[in-house]
Parts: sequence; C-alpha cells; structure tokens
Amino acid sequence: MIKQRKTGKFIFLNIITLGIYGLFFWTKWTNDLNKICDGDDKESGHYILVFLLDIFSFGIYAFVWNYQMVERMYQKAKDYNITLKHGGMFVMIWRILPIVSSVYKIKYFNKLAAAYNATVEAAPAVEAPVEETVEAAE
Repeated sequence: MIKQRKTGKFIFLNIITLGIYGLFFWTKWTNDLNKICDGDDKESGHYILVFLLDIFSFGIYAFVWNYQMVERMYQKAKDYNITLKHGGMFVMIWRILPIVSSVYKIKYFNKLAAAYNATVEAAPAVEAPVEETVEAAE
C-alpha cells in the first residue's frame, strides 16, 4: 500500500527545514513512483543523484527530471484508467515556480497511488506452496 502525500505538509516542512525535508520526501516519492509504474522500463534513480546532477547542471537537470517524472505518470495513468490533465511539458514549465510544480506532481501522484492501492487490494492473495515432507521409512 502506497501512502498518499499531503501537499501542505510538504510545503510547510520543506520551508521549516530549509529544504532538507524535500530531499527525504522526493526520495520516498521516487521509490513509490517506481512501484506504481513497475513494468514501464523507466526506473528512476535515487533522488540524491538527481539533486547532485541538478547542482552540477546549474538547475537544468531539475527541469529534465520533472518532465520525465510527470510524463511517466501521465503515460501510466492510462493503465489505471485515470486521466491526468497535463503532461510533462506543462509541469516542466511550472518548474520556474517550484512550489507549483511540486503541487502538480503530488496531486498526480496521489491519483495514481489511489488507483494502485485499489488494484493491489482487489488482487487475490497468492498463497505460498506448501512443501510436503516425506518421512523416510526405516
């Protein structure tokens, strides 16, 4: 079960901790997004790597990463029969105001997480096979 994120909590804690909470938030978010989008062959790396690449690219990599993550959610939404209003380009443009970009990413993630959780809960439980032991006759 994937936990939905609260946008207000993210913004508040990110401001109070001067961005440190954001590193933990996006790391967990990325890991959960990889679970939701399992099977699309677009595994996202660890967010700390994204953070470092963003520093070394003078902020350009954040635009690329935002585009890739939202476009990935946009494509996967079709598998869950949900519609997301905007694709990666829209959110990438809003990266100019990071809070707006984050709000959209969290909103879209929550829609996918709800659909994923419903799918997981609806799937029948698979029982592990029971191994029979054969006692040796003396």
